[in-house]
Amino acid sequence: MSTPELMVVRAPGRMCLFGEHQDYLGLPVIAAAIDRYIEMRARRNGGDRFRIEMPDIGASREIQIDARFPILEKRDYFASTLRVLRRYGCIPTEGYDVEIRGTIPINAGASSSSAVVVAWVRLLLALFGPEVEADALTVARLAYESEVKEHGEPGGMMDHYSISLGSVIFIDTAREDGVETLAESLEGLVLGDSRLPKDTVGTLGSIKQNTRRCLDLLSKEIPGFDLKDVAETDLPALLKRLPEDISGYFLAAVRNHACTWRAYREFRKTIPDLAAIGELMNLHHAVLRDQLKLTVPKIDAMIDAARYAGALGAKINGSGGGGSIVVLAPGREAEVVEALQQAGAQAYPVQVAEGVRVDA
Repeated sequence: MSTPELMVVRAPGRMCLFGEHQDYLGLPVIAAAIDRYIEMRARRNGGDRFRIEMPDIGASREIQIDARFPILEKRDYFASTLRVLRRYGCIPTEGYDVEIRGTIPINAGASSSSAVVVAWVRLLLALFGPEVEADALTVARLAYESEVKEHGEPGGMMDHYSISLGSVIFIDTAREDGVETLAESLEGLVLGDSRLPKDTVGTLGSIKQNTRRCLDLLSKEIPGFDLKDVAETDLPALLKRLPEDISGYFLAAVRNHACTWRAYREFRKTIPDLAAIGELMNLHHAVLRDQLKLTVPKIDAMIDAARYAGALGAKINGSGGGGSIVVLAPGREAEVVEALQQAGAQAYPVQVAEGVRVDA
């Protein structure tokens, strides 16, 4: 059966509202898809290869449709996706010219790279997958497998699930189907891009390694120890069991976990209190700043500027270092955008978006 002449897929960016550096620990997160997009436009070329153009970054790529990739190059997500999907019976049969453009800030913590992976998975499944259309959870799982597991990278599943499903969602990262929609919209969101590049893999790897060291030490000393069961009141006794140079990583994991659950309970209310959610974002950011040392002076200045301009809450968005911030400022979006621009950042009011979709 012939494949379509033209297909267009759009995948949103994402904001992490709560649970930064939690998903790879099997802890829950709350994230929102936002209306900044990666658009993947594919046109059948009558050949035997994919010709991929990425004008936003001045790059291009050609891939034979029958390539097997016995060895993967680092971060070659086009190849890893093809390799993963082939194992599930998605076999390319025709070549396509694929143009990728986007409005998601690049290397800013808004998941532009994961949006490309999700869009690529969705495109390939639509063109060459089984007759029954893959649901959003399947797309998310395959994108996570292609970007993280196939490359042995330290990231988690938040990006792929929030981009695939859309809305504001709670993700129990210990379960593949542990997703709950909390809201279809959230008033007052602003994305602030510092325009300072971040080191996602390096930062994730370092924090994950040190947190795992803490968990391993406590598991050896305490029968049945489980991070999910630790309350903030348990911290004084547990921190004494850990070396001082890494104990802050454990402290951050516990406090961020508690903050995420408090936010979840607020979102579950008939009318959530946005001021309470904003204050929890501020508390979450303080842990990321003080315990995990994720911020840089420009990010700190942006956070201060947003709050001074009337934001209810603001936090770093993504793995840390540079990147972006997420701001909650209902009714004060314009003032926050102006303040962030004065601080040397790019800023965009954003809306909660639906998940990845095929447009044509």
